[in-house]
Amino acid sequence: MLSASFSDMPAWGWVVLGFVALLVIGKMQNERTNAGRVPEEEAGFGSVAGCEEALEDLRELVDFLKDPKKYHDFGAVIPKGALLVGPPGTGKTLLARSVAAEAGVPFISANGSDFVEMFVGVGAKRIRELYAGARSHKRAIVFIDEIDAVARRRGADGGLNPGAGAEHENTLIALLTELDGFAVSDVITIAATNRPDVLDPAVLRPGRLDRRIEVPVPDRQGREAILEKHVRNKKLAKDVNLATIAARTPGMSGADLARVANEAALSAIRKKQNNVTMECFADAVELVALGRARPGMVQTERDKRITAWHEAGHAVAGLTLDELEDPFAVTVIPRGPAGGVTWMGAPEDVYFTRDMAQAQLVALLSGRVAEERLLGGTCTQGASSDLQSASALASDMVNRYGFTPLGLSVRSKDTSASQRAIDTLLADAHTRAVELLSDHAGLLETVAQSLLEHQRLDRDELRALYAASMGEKQQRRTVVPVLLPGEALDTRRQTGTTKQKRSKVVHRAKDRSGLIRRVARKIRLPFRRKKARAY
Repeated sequence: MLSASFSDMPAWGWVVLGFVALLVIGKMQNERTNAGRVPEEEAGFGSVAGCEEALEDLRELVDFLKDPKKYHDFGAVIPKGALLVGPPGTGKTLLARSVAAEAGVPFISANGSDFVEMFVGVGAKRIRELYAGARSHKRAIVFIDEIDAVARRRGADGGLNPGAGAEHENTLIALLTELDGFAVSDVITIAATNRPDVLDPAVLRPGRLDRRIEVPVPDRQGREAILEKHVRNKKLAKDVNLATIAARTPGMSGADLARVANEAALSAIRKKQNNVTMECFADAVELVALGRARPGMVQTERDKRITAWHEAGHAVAGLTLDELEDPFAVTVIPRGPAGGVTWMGAPEDVYFTRDMAQAQLVALLSGRVAEERLLGGTCTQGASSDLQSASALASDMVNRYGFTPLGLSVRSKDTSASQRAIDTLLADAHTRAVELLSDHAGLLETVAQSLLEHQRLDRDELRALYAASMGEKQQRRTVVPVLLPGEALDTRRQTGTTKQKRSKVVHRAKDRSGLIRRVARKIRLPFRRKKARAY
């Protein structure tokens, strides 16, 4: 029947079939060409900033590519491959390009999806062609981006798709064979992924991609260095302070910072300014972090008031809780899907304590509690995202961090006991939020009214409102401990004027206690050390 159908096909049918075949072959050829393209000019390590630790790990690969004889004479074997692991946008591709440019060798790149095809044997063939082209240069860098697309763990689909599984396994075996280096060459493979947990163990064994290099999001100094790279060709005003911008962008990757610099320039163009000002950068940071503002969105006065009180609740919690950083800004201008946003300050610390996690729960629920105060006990659905974040944090505190009396075991999912512990954490945080906003009811109403009037408050304005509400005697939010000599100072987070004021008070307390001790010795009276007191 098949031969009869082909014999009966009209001439135009053969033309169409041939045209489709040419399109498929052309597409495959283009993909192979893109995978093996060698850039003519690339910058070296000078184009990279914010990941000095990763650069140090890669310098040895560069030295080997520049002078392999030195290593061969000593009988040393350089790693055949390196795996760059990090979140999206941290510069993994840029690092690989900088290694090739620094060593002066060809850079042959491919994406993991280039080797995934519906045709049997195509993926394995492309792997062989990629490495054959690299070995023709004798020394080269082969870079495979998103390697998890081709090197995923075998059998991960549970055998549900045996045909696709067999083709994937053939492609993976071809990659493993090339990584083993049966053909002697000075070709180094660099791969990148943000999902190392799904990779097949055979890819990571010694002799293949055995050198793992972490590429995390940059710290404050790294962010400042990255910003300097991206603003070199921009006209900056004298008030631009890159250190301040870096401090306001915790958690942002290099790609995010590049967008911040570009959006700041676009903002200056829209405002018809001669240069990029600090205000342009502030708008750009908020746009990248929170989404584009929607000032034209129609809102009723009731909705505006509820939004203002909700965001004021978050802001007051951030201002008054010692374990949290003061908010960067709070606004009731709709951004993205949100009607208002409180941009909480994020610390640079990698580790956080149980007290800090509990304070975050209180801050997340303070918006809901503020609504309850405004509406006489009832609330709206506006806190749904806050409740999701609070539930996720409480679940991690119970099941991952061991922050509750339930135990130190790690659980993959919630049980009835862990769910009760989560509910207890959330209930306690809600109670603390109620007490917190009751104690600072005047500040809550002041912030809400200011938001209704000005729509946006930055950190300095929030601190000014807080200082005015506390009066001249207490300029910061917590009691100040007075410690006698030999007693440890509380190690909880101290920021801004709180830290400075506490330091001065502690020194005065030490001087005063020393004077009392000397007088007591002169008149031969027993000196009894008192416990620290708070005021």
